[in-house]
Amino acid sequence: MEKKMKNRKLRFSVLLFLTLAMMAVSGTALLADGFIVIPRPPRPGPLSPFPLQVVRHDVRVEINEQLATTTVDQEFYNPNNSRLEGYYLFPLPKNGVISNFSMWIDGRETRAELLDAVKARNIYEDIVRRLRDPALLEYDGRGVFKMRVFPIEPYSKKRIKISYHEVLEMSNGSIAYSYPL
Repeated sequence: MEKKMKNRKLRFSVLLFLTLAMMAVSGTALLADGFIVIPRPPRPGPLSPFPLQVVRHDVRVEINEQLATTTVDQEFYNPNNSRLEGYYLFPLPKNGVISNFSMWIDGRETRAELLDAVKARNIYEDIVRRLRDPALLEYDGRGVFKMRVFPIEPYSKKRIKISYHEVLEMSNGSIAYSYPL
């Protein structure tokens, strides 16, 4: 009898955990802001138990006739005791086009430059091997841009800023802008 009760409690705990995890994942998928995903465990050591925390999320929007320029400035905190490499994922609206992105390195904003995909990947890999701060932005399909970020130092912050343009649709003489949170 006692064993059955323990099994029920364990099943309930697992079910509760899976439900909360699914709610967290589905909630993240609905957001318009970016987030950082850690794809694999840091080496050496176990998988980091805590996700990065968003400690800053500023959005600035300028609308000029039907052209909207949105700038998202985010800062993430690594609460883990290990250096991480991650992917910053940013969903763009249907008509969105990235105009700028930058990452803070040693307290200074470093703007990206546009390069051929193969050349950019080779430069990124070389920088990672030398343990410096690179970022590589790539289109990941379905309106999502993916930026590799390394290193994300333990107990430190990583700041990323991305801007995009979008043409707003006109309907009955008016336009609407949306930035879902």
